[in-house]
Amino acid sequence: MALIGWVDPETVEDYWADVPVDEAVLASYLQAAYEQCVEYLPPVDLNPYPDPIPARFVQAQIMQARALFRSNVAGSGDTLGGDGLTVTVYPMDWTVKNLLRPKRVGRVS
Repeated sequence: MALIGWVDPETVEDYWADVPVDEAVLASYLQAAYEQCVEYLPPVDLNPYPDPIPARFVQAQIMQARALFRSNVAGSGDTLGGDGLTVTVYPMDWTVKNLLRPKRVGRVS
């Protein structure tokens, strides 16, 4: 498979243990996550994106795709499976946001 956004789908399982096995399903989550990540990037001209693509962009896209997947499989009360494993579903987690827009720490005088 070719890159989807910033991610090579062949390497996703290195970061996402329960990745969907259906390539079309995985591609749809990666594409949606990519679009959300691009929309959240700082309002600067990143077209074309830096070369090479920052690793944090790749990580953010995979994390957001995983969050989207989990939000679709979570039942009522944001739970997964019969054991009631709780999953809190956020539109975009602060960790993903921080990967896309890292906080800059200024000098202390």
